[in-house]
Amino acid sequence: MTLSPDDRMQILDVVSRADLAASRRDADGYVALFTEDAVLDGAQGRHAGRDTLRASVGPIWAAEGPATLHLTLNPVIDPPAGDSDTRATVHSVLLIVNPAPPVTIRTAALITQTLRRTGGAWLISRRTVADPGQGLRPTPP
Repeated sequence: MTLSPDDRMQILDVVSRADLAASRRDADGYVALFTEDAVLDGAQGRHAGRDTLRASVGPIWAAEGPATLHLTLNPVIDPPAGDSDTRATVHSVLLIVNPAPPVTIRTAALITQTLRRTGGAWLISRRTVADPGQGLRPTPP
């Protein structure tokens, strides 16, 4: 199954909006882009469900410092497996940048996100953050 150009644009928009919300420290806007049963996992632990995500992202962002930009680079959308047109996986690189002069890169991570079409909209159902040294891993089912 292939995704339509409109689906691809919607998926990239959700991924970009999640990083914009993280840059703005907008926990409500960030969590609104996730499914109710979403999972965020990686070096900062495993956080399941919107309420847990909302409570978790503030301390994670605070550890980055007072102002950072979350920049998604090179997103690649894998088409849904089989006949499904309701799931897609996006692999990308995330740079977290301190924008104060001199601009510096605080960290980089490999991001794997599974998005699911829910109620006509694409939402993130899983976001996995991995150290770039680990390489890209397949998304767990």
